[in-house]
Amino acid sequence: MDITIVIPVYNRRGLIKRTLQSIRRSPLGSVPIIVVDNGSTDGTLELLQEYSATYPFISIAHEPQRNAAAARNKGLSLVKTTWVYFFDSDDEFEDIPHSWNEDVDMIAFPTRQSVEGKITVRAYRESTDPAVHILNSMLNTISMIFRTTWLKEIGGWNTKCRIWDDWELGARALFSAPRLQWFTDKTYHTIYFHPDSLTGPSFKSRYKLQLDTINEVLEDTKQTDEIVRFKCFKALMLRTYIMSGKLLYEGDRKASADCRRFIDEKFGNKQSGSGLGKFLEQYTAFGFHGAWRIALHYVNKAK
Repeated sequence: MDITIVIPVYNRRGLIKRTLQSIRRSPLGSVPIIVVDNGSTDGTLELLQEYSATYPFISIAHEPQRNAAAARNKGLSLVKTTWVYFFDSDDEFEDIPHSWNEDVDMIAFPTRQSVEGKITVRAYRESTDPAVHILNSMLNTISMIFRTTWLKEIGGWNTKCRIWDDWELGARALFSAPRLQWFTDKTYHTIYFHPDSLTGPSFKSRYKLQLDTINEVLEDTKQTDEIVRFKCFKALMLRTYIMSGKLLYEGDRKASADCRRFIDEKFGNKQSGSGLGKFLEQYTAFGFHGAWRIALHYVNKAK
């Protein structure tokens, strides 16, 4: 299989070994793996050097800019295969689809998640509609395989995104109307959520960075046609209201107020759909789930 796996890593000595071993045990065997160290100080680099000396298909690169997207772009710049797959340094690899249409730009598939030991399938919709992804986040780092040249053409990873960079890339990829093939017959891989995850232990711990990324996707919509831009504008507004509700659920009224100010500035609080947004905010604040499904129904019906 003509594919390279790229793994950014920062201070993951206790986890990266599990990830690399899971890839070695998989049917992929010894495909090229590029591990990009992002300035680790906990012995991760020394461990990687030991692995690279033992397994020549594992190579090490270095990215001084402390940024996961920058590390992924560094790895992308070194890829020589037709396909590239990005994996996280704290997750467990199983396999990927082994055959797909050779003329596609992108492959997508569902994944599992482990939260406090409970493993479930992450919610996903088999869709090429970017508004669906904006609300559902079905495209994440380890659920996408890219044609290397195509990913470079659309700009690779956005280094302005300090968090949710895979969500932004998924949206931008769909804005580019890729030839996309979905595989939904099984889940691949397990994503582990823990306090030291890039996404953080809670919304209130990283919400300002999340708002920055929402703004980046809002900027991305300017490159789309009017119909797509309209739907995605509504989806982004409702997504921000839902995020505000999650912050209220976590007890952070100040952070929620920041989200409201962001909504007023970027979307306007009298926009069509803002009433639903306020309802979804309170719906989420009370601990109810599935707000994104209500939002998506509205976005699909909006004119």
